[in-house]
Amino acid sequence: MNQRALSILRLLNDGQYQSGESLARKIFCKRATISNSLKNLDSYGIKIVKTRGRGYRWINPISYLNKDLILGFSSIDPSNFKITLFDALDSTNTFLLNNFSSGMIDNSCIPVVATEYQTNGRGRAGRLWHSGFGDSLTFSFGWRFDKGVSALSGLSLIIGIAIIRVLRSFSINCVSIKWPNDILFDNKKLAGILIELRSDIFGSSYAIIGIGINFKSSDIIKSSINQEIADLSAISDEYLDRNQILSALLTEFLSILPVFGDYGFAYFKKEWISYHAFERQAVSLILPNGNIIVGTVDGVMEDGSICLMTPSGRNSYHVGDISIRRNSL
Repeated sequence: MNQRALSILRLLNDGQYQSGESLARKIFCKRATISNSLKNLDSYGIKIVKTRGRGYRWINPISYLNKDLILGFSSIDPSNFKITLFDALDSTNTFLLNNFSSGMIDNSCIPVVATEYQTNGRGRAGRLWHSGFGDSLTFSFGWRFDKGVSALSGLSLIIGIAIIRVLRSFSINCVSIKWPNDILFDNKKLAGILIELRSDIFGSSYAIIGIGINFKSSDIIKSSINQEIADLSAISDEYLDRNQILSALLTEFLSILPVFGDYGFAYFKKEWISYHAFERQAVSLILPNGNIIVGTVDGVMEDGSICLMTPSGRNSYHVGDISIRRNSL
């Protein structure tokens, strides 16, 4: 998607018909350029119709992310955040990693980057994060800790708790966490978390925390994902504004992360277990080397590792992909 197409979409976002001549005049290009720029946008979940004599209309326009709205929904001091918004970006995590260092991340003014579309969105273990234009909330922020990376075990679990708290505050109650970093609805992925840690020579560290939440995924986007997903538009009877959800999340992070910095994951362990979708369930845990551990989930350790009751006893694991065992259903 090129910059010209992005500019045209901004003009069409009112959902009304606009002629090609009018659009061309507004962005200083030829009329034929409008038609060429709007080709193949359906692959991004964008539906543009062209009607003879009336022009172009975007029939599923989005409510764009807006910094003033994000800050306006919150009771926190706007100076707490440096918010940067994009129409398109390769990856919000990558942007922060490339543009900020430990010395530039100050928790009194937290850098936040959000985009309507990621061309190379990343998930855990090198996986891609698929979404359409404006159909999800994809953002990253930086947070500095006065501790080394080794002391940040369980951080992704803390972010999961924050997301659950915020969704439940909007009456999205039937959501749960899948260890270590997915948010589920009816065992379908609703949101994901990607955390990348860096340390500095002074013994402190910082985290780039990326979050993606599905809001209204098109059929073409769903077909490109090799697992079932859920989105908030299908879950809630109410319209949920991405600006308001982002504002609530940032407010919650300001509350929960300082406590985590002081007390670690142990402080939140009981709450996290209460949200875990697979607690006391028979599961398979696929390790990075391909080995499969079968057992029953028995809580988590204070470092955030998952505990399984296995034939060899109670063991904990720091990494792996967990799923319900088919023969246990």
